[in-house]
This record gives sequence, structure tokens and C-alpha cells, in this order.
Amino acid sequence: MAKLLEKPEELRVTANIEGTPLTITRNGKAERVTRIYQQWQVSEQLFEQEILKNYFKVRTSKSVICDIYRDTASNSWYLGRIYD
Repeated sequence: MAKLLEKPEELRVTANIEGTPLTITRNGKAERVTRIYQQWQVSEQLFEQEILKNYFKVRTSKSVICDIYRDTASNSWYLGRIYD
């Protein structure tokens, strides 16, 4: 079962040069990304502007499986979904 967050939670993410997440910091606590299950990109139109989001389904060092994404326009990272 997955819990889709009503409002995505902003994260601090350390990524490698290719943009792959290496660590996630949430509520001041850092966790290593230990596995990436899936990666995909979503394109959205907002007032004639294309917004790209790079999604990753990951497992962390605390065994949390979640979907995170990077909004390429703002270069900000967000937590979108947590799996039970």
C-alpha cells in the first residue's frame, strides 16, 4: 500500500553529477539511498511553460521506500509518496 502525500514535502537531496539521488534529508535526518527501483520523467504544461519533473522510486538506509522527485525549474526536491 502507498500513501500519496496531499502536499509534497520539500527535501534536501545530495545527488551525483548525473542527478541520481545519493542521500535524502528529511526533518533534519539524513538517510542514504541504498537502491533505486525506478526512474521516470513527467512533463507538465503550466501557462505555456513546460515543467519537467524527474522521479525516483528509492529505498533508504532506514528501509523506507518512497517516490521522490526533482522539479527541474526550481531545482528543488520533494517527497511525493511513501510505501508501507
